[in-house]
Amino acid sequence: MNQGSTPSVPKTGVFAGISTLDIAYLVDGYPAEDTKTQARDQFTGAGGPATNAAVAYAALGGAPTLVTAVGTHRLGDLIRNDLSAHGVRIVDVCAGSDHQPPVSSIVVAESAATRTIVSLDGARIAVEYDRHLADLLSGVDVVLVDGHYPGLAAGLCERARSLGIATVLDAGRFKDSHVALLPHIGSAICSAAFAPPGIAGGDTDAVLAYLRGAGVENIAITNGGKPIIGLTGNREFRIGIPETDAVDTLGAGDILHGAFAYFTSTGHDFVRALTSASEVASFSCRFFGTREWCTRLSELPGRGTSRPWV
Repeated sequence: MNQGSTPSVPKTGVFAGISTLDIAYLVDGYPAEDTKTQARDQFTGAGGPATNAAVAYAALGGAPTLVTAVGTHRLGDLIRNDLSAHGVRIVDVCAGSDHQPPVSSIVVAESAATRTIVSLDGARIAVEYDRHLADLLSGVDVVLVDGHYPGLAAGLCERARSLGIATVLDAGRFKDSHVALLPHIGSAICSAAFAPPGIAGGDTDAVLAYLRGAGVENIAITNGGKPIIGLTGNREFRIGIPETDAVDTLGAGDILHGAFAYFTSTGHDFVRALTSASEVASFSCRFFGTREWCTRLSELPGRGTSRPWV
């Protein structure tokens, strides 16, 4: 930095959704029923779509705030410590509750580069929107929600849209609560499993039409290693996914959403932000767990050329 120059101010994002405790094991192949298997590696850390997205946002240089439910249970300390170490500020809307955070048990099979997850969602945790949370939106560049706490997501996104802040929905599978949330969403990134009522899974044209009819301007549908298909304004597009030597796809979608939020907050248009985000997400699959990639960004292909996060 030249003498007398002003340090750049990090872009800020608010992320809202579920926080889990993830316990993942790396094995060569999936265990047979009723057997014991020696794992090759283990990862323990905070998980959940908005949570992992917030970590990705921080890893790329942003300053994220995560609005979530952790509580006073001793397992919550593991979540808080992990997120603090990765630059994520937590606003705990259940700070006085002693509920146990959801725990995800994950088996990652390296031979297949796939993962199997057993977990509870956040349905047992009561979370509502408090109007005072709107104070968090002052000066914020982007808001991302995963929809796990519908009232919280709708309240934050409605207020954000009224302030002209970009809103992003991480939509894995369709939930009834999406109906009330979608009018407050500017960009929706869905998985191929997203199937609203009356629409068959995989019918991308129908899903695009449904989301556009709900008022969403920018829409993308992801499908693992297959191209991202989407619609922005009247323009349809397709983005190829970079090839990579995948070890673990755990959290790749979450990382894509967090990277997209970051690139959106830095002023890139929908397609360019998605393209860059897909490169980051593919890169993350080279490493076991959802954190090691954060420390290896210098190895990202093209780093130091014209990449927008340089």
